[in-house]
Amino acid sequence: MKYKRVIITQPGSPDVLKVIEDELPEPRAGEVRVKILATGVAFTDVMMREGVYPGVPKLPYSPGYDIVGIVDQLGSGVAEFTIGQRVVALTIVGGYSEFLCVPARDLVVVPDGVNSIEAVSVVLHYLTACQMLHRVAKVQARERILIHGAGGGVGTALLELGKLAGLEMYGTEARSKHDLVSQLGGIPIDYQAEDFGDRLQKLSNTLDVVLDSIGGSNLLRSYRLLRKDGRLVNYGFLSAFKGNKNKMLAIGATLLQVKVLNLIPDGRRVSFIALLITKQLIPTGIGRI
Repeated sequence: MKYKRVIITQPGSPDVLKVIEDELPEPRAGEVRVKILATGVAFTDVMMREGVYPGVPKLPYSPGYDIVGIVDQLGSGVAEFTIGQRVVALTIVGGYSEFLCVPARDLVVVPDGVNSIEAVSVVLHYLTACQMLHRVAKVQARERILIHGAGGGVGTALLELGKLAGLEMYGTEARSKHDLVSQLGGIPIDYQAEDFGDRLQKLSNTLDVVLDSIGGSNLLRSYRLLRKDGRLVNYGFLSAFKGNKNKMLAIGATLLQVKVLNLIPDGRRVSFIALLITKQLIPTGIGRI
């Protein structure tokens, strides 16, 4: 029996994605074959397609960070799942497929009544947001935080979780998403029309936490807004994809900035985090977790 999947044939634009047919895989011992219903699409997939995401298999391979699907077949030794159950998993790669074999230990049952598309949106974005807020930044109620790209996938998750944590939240975003940022409890700042640093100095004395998916020169500007003992968390490289011919060099420059900023003896902490192939949130860059 054949199944279809999307592969990255070489680094580049969306044109490098190709639909192919393969023999349907059989689950090995301890694995579950999942018939995929939904998979997430995130900026990490763009980084994979561009060939700048670490820890992935050699080309060609299928991207796809997270999935929701139906248990289709059980490998030997798997007793905790049954055929037909709906499950969710953080796969890192492989989600752009009709079927995927996943270790049973990586699967979680989706509760009845939860929409599959809503369920898959929780896996990467909300896991990243929750870990950043509570494991890395260790936020406390009433702290002031700035979220760059507050209207994006992780940004909206940060707003929702930050509201539950009782945080005072500001978010940079294009004006078209300001209503969304406001609805989720943040104070929107139009980064395209005003300097976010100037605006924040008018709105707030200093910030306790900045969560930055931009990188590049944005890091230093964010760092300057922090109070003593404030925390800056970098979790992305969007700036590297805006006009940079050498994206890897731009990404490396951001990581170097993280290390250099941590050398300044002013009590502020800077971390870089990433969900890598290990499926763990990895703090790096002298994160001092």
